[in-house]
This record gives sequence, C-alpha cells and structure tokens, in this order.
Amino acid sequence: MVKTLNWRAYLSEPDMRDMLLGSLAGLLVKVLAAISLFAMNVVVTRTIGAAEAGLFFLAFTLITIIATAGRIGLDQAVVRFIASDVASGGSKQTYSVFSKAIQWTLAVTLGLSLVCWLGAEWLNNNVFELPGFEMVFRTMLFSAPFMALYLIHAQALQGLKKVSRAMLVSSVVLPVGILLLILLMPVNNAKALSDYVVFASVLTLATGWYFWMQSAPEAKGQTPFSSALLRATCMPLWTVAIVHQVIQWSSQLLLGVWESAESVAYFATAQRTAMLTSFILFAVNTIAAPKFAAMHSTGNMPGVKRMALISVRIMLAVSVPVTLCILLFPAWLMSVFGEEFRQAAPALVILAIGQFINIATGSVGYLLSMTGNETKVRDNVVISGVVTVVLGIFLIPSFGVIGASIAYACGVASQNLLGVYQVNKHLGFNTLCFWRS
Repeated sequence: MVKTLNWRAYLSEPDMRDMLLGSLAGLLVKVLAAISLFAMNVVVTRTIGAAEAGLFFLAFTLITIIATAGRIGLDQAVVRFIASDVASGGSKQTYSVFSKAIQWTLAVTLGLSLVCWLGAEWLNNNVFELPGFEMVFRTMLFSAPFMALYLIHAQALQGLKKVSRAMLVSSVVLPVGILLLILLMPVNNAKALSDYVVFASVLTLATGWYFWMQSAPEAKGQTPFSSALLRATCMPLWTVAIVHQVIQWSSQLLLGVWESAESVAYFATAQRTAMLTSFILFAVNTIAAPKFAAMHSTGNMPGVKRMALISVRIMLAVSVPVTLCILLFPAWLMSVFGEEFRQAAPALVILAIGQFINIATGSVGYLLSMTGNETKVRDNVVISGVVTVVLGIFLIPSFGVIGASIAYACGVASQNLLGVYQVNKHLGFNTLCFWRS
C-alpha cells in the first residue's frame, strides 16, 4: 500500500509524471530501435558473412568516432541550454544555440572527414592491413557529416522535450533504412552496404530537420546566445565525448589491428547484443537529462535527487529480465547471427555484465554534466579510457575477443562507478542506494 501511495504521489508531481510517462514512451521507441538495430546486424552478418561484416562494422565504428568528434561536445550542451531556455518560459535563445551547434559541427566534421579520406590508404596499409577495408571506409566517410548533423537535431529535440522524435532520429531511422535497403536490394559485400549507410544517413538528417521545423518555437524575438559560454561548456564535454568513444570502441579497433576481420565481427555482434540491455538507460536519459538541467537552473536539488533515484528503479525493473536472458542463453543468442558466432558466447556474458553495471549506477554522467560539473565527467572518462586501452593492449594479443570484452567491460564499469562517487561528493546522494526516497 505504501509503494502504491508513493507512486501516486510521484504521478501527482508534473516533473515526475513527465519522466515516468515520457520514459514509457521513450522505452517503446527504444524497443523499436533495439529491435531494428539487432535485426540489421543479423541481416548484415547473414547476408555478407563474418569477414565482410567485420570490414563493415570496423568502418562503421570509425565513422561513429568521426561524427562524435565532429560534434565537439555539443550534444549535452545543446540539451542543457535549450532545456534551460524552454524552462525559463521565453525560448528566446533556442534558435541561436541550435544554429551555432549546426555550423560548428558541420565545419569540424567536414574537416575531419577530409583528413580521414586522404589518410585512408595509409591507415589500412600501416594499421589494420585488412584487404578491401580502404574502399569500404572511404565510401562510408560520406555519411559522417550527415550523421553528426542528425544527432545534433536529435539533441535539440531532446532539449525541447520531444522525446519520441529525438529517439526516432538518433536510434531508429538509420538502422531501419539500412535494413529496408538490404531486404529490397540484397548485396553481398561491405562496399555496397557502405553505400546504403550514406543514403540512410541523408534520410535520417532529413527526418531530423522535418521534426525540428515542426517542434521548434517561433523564431521571433530571438536573442543571440553567448558563443563563449557555449564553447566553454562544450570543450570539456568534447574531451568526454572522444574518450567515451575510446572506451566504447577501442577494443574493436585493437582487434582490427591484431586479429582477423572475423574476430572483429564476433566482438562487434556480441557488443551490440549486450548493449540491448542498455536501451532503457537511453530511454530514461532522454527524458531525464533536460529535467535535471531545468531543475538545477531553478535550484531544485531535492527534485534532482528524487528524479535520479526513481530513474534507477525504472531502469533496473526493465533491464534485469533482459540481462538474465542474455546470461542464461548466450550461445543461442549469438547463433542468430550464424553458427560460427556461437564461439563469441563467453564474450557476450562478459559484455552484458559490464552493461548491467552501467545501468545499475544510473544517469551519473548526465547528472554531473547537467548540473555544471562537466570537468568531473571529463576526468572520470579519461581515467576509464586509460583503463580500457591499457587492458586492451595487454589482453587482446593473447586472448583475442575475450580480452577485448574484459577491457571494454572494465572501462564501462570504472567510468560509471567513478560517476557514482562524483555525484555523491558534489550533489550529495548515492545513486546505488536507489531504495532511498
């Protein structure tokens, strides 16, 4: 009875009700995203085989890193400042924040893409030494600017509290587009799939632009947002974003250096399958992040704490059954990609444990970045990035896919446990103690 009354009390509060109902809507969209991404990975591996899939996943990982670096840490800055502007009731600087983010992202991503295009031959000849990779990578590079821009649109929509639209743009349209293209026009090599990635990226950006035009407030009476403030906020977050990519993808890249394309495919599919457990984290963060920023801007720290602890309960309620399913049936899940992928079952178990720690610690990164503690996030991520890379260098040459999985899981766990410590130190509560009110 007490729990029922508590939930009714939460639903009676506008911010809590928005988070609970918004998380449910976000969860439904994220389930669609998880299913479409999983289906895309299955179709890719079964259509072109492990070796070509390894080239595809390796190139896609590099494009993801380039698109992230090109956004120069603007993701969370855009969410924070647009959400705060909307919470103030005026929405007078929303367009200025958005336009500056678009211009800066486009300039940096185009520059990075050009450098990578010119260096693609050297990269393959001296680092990966994988036949056919150079052409796959160069083709997919055309998608990097579109990918960076549609993710800025998604963050802007998140700041406007258009959760479902933000998640459709960031997580659904691209894999669904690639999946439909493969089903309609089957291909048998990674180069052709790279063409599909470029087309789907353009389609996703067009979708993001349409949603933005439908959702943004009127441009009348807009005032310029301080470029210096935006730059000062996003620079620490840029470091965070880049090192986060190191944590996320360095194990896969190191496999590309020391192992075969097939090993890259085994790890990539196991990693993406383990990340199915974190779809609820993304769903909750999408609605909670702007709430954290708005509450902090008005000095409502008790509300920040209450929302953070409720979000952990929601995430655990959804993720525990999914994690148990992965831990109990890892070989069967990996066999969906093809019988040869069964050998990656132990890696899947290790990666799922790392992801569960990520979820159990809550939205610690967003809590810190949305409350003005960007440098703390940066420090945590840098330490975890070093842990991931050092473990990868020592473990991957001897243990291959298993070593890569251990390095990645330890990096993710250390990043979030450090975040728990920083939240407790600077905000005054422990997200692991989720049962407290």
